[in-house]
Amino acid sequence: MVARPPPPSGRLYAGLSAPQRRADRRARLLKAGLELFGTAGYHKTTIPHLCTTAGVTARHFYDEFASREALLRTVFDDISEAMHERVVAVLREPFADVRDRIRASNLTYFRYLTDDPRLARIYVLETLGVSAGLERHRRAKREALVKTLTRAAQVLEQRGVPAPVDSRLFSAALAGGAHDLLLEWVLAERRPAVEKMVDTITTIWVRTLGLDEIDTRLALA
Repeated sequence: MVARPPPPSGRLYAGLSAPQRRADRRARLLKAGLELFGTAGYHKTTIPHLCTTAGVTARHFYDEFASREALLRTVFDDISEAMHERVVAVLREPFADVRDRIRASNLTYFRYLTDDPRLARIYVLETLGVSAGLERHRRAKREALVKTLTRAAQVLEQRGVPAPVDSRLFSAALAGGAHDLLLEWVLAERRPAVEKMVDTITTIWVRTLGLDEIDTRLALA
C-alpha cells in the first residue's frame, strides 16, 4: 500500500494552504505592479490601486512589501535579471562568426525588453528619480551588465582581437548606449524598429573593435 503524503499544515481555503495563499497573493501583487507601473507609471499608481488590481487587502500588501517602492524594486529586479540571463546565455552559444554572436546578444536585449512594452518602461523610466536607495540599486544592476560586456570584450582580446579602447569604458559606453536607445524607444511617438537599434549597437561594437577588418571566425566560449 502506497503511503499518502501528509496534508499541508494549517487549514485549507479554496484548496490552498496558508503558505500557498500567501505565494498566490505575492504573485498577484507582482503582476499588478508590472501592469500598473508599466502602463500608468509608478507615480500615478497608489497602493489602493495595486490592491484592487491584485484582489488583496492593504494588510496583505504590507505582509509582502514594506512599501510601493519595494514592490517596484522587486518588479525591476525580475525584469533586469531575466534580461541578463538571456544575454549571457546567447554570449555563451557557439557562433561561426563573432559578429553574429554580438548581434544576437544585442537582439536578445532589445527583443526581450520591447516585446512587452511594460518591461521596457519599468526598466529604463519608472525607476529613475524615485529615491537615492533605488538609484544605487539600479546602478548595481547596470554594473552587472557592464561586467558581463567587459568579460566578453576581454575574451576577444585574448583571442587576438586588438583593443583600441579600454574594455571597461567601452562596455560602460555600450550599456549606456543600449539603455538610452531603449529610453528613446519608450518615449518616442513613432518608435524606431528594434532591428535599427540592434544595428546601431552592433555597429558600435564592430567598428570600435575593428571587427569589419579582421578574420572574425572565432568564438567567445
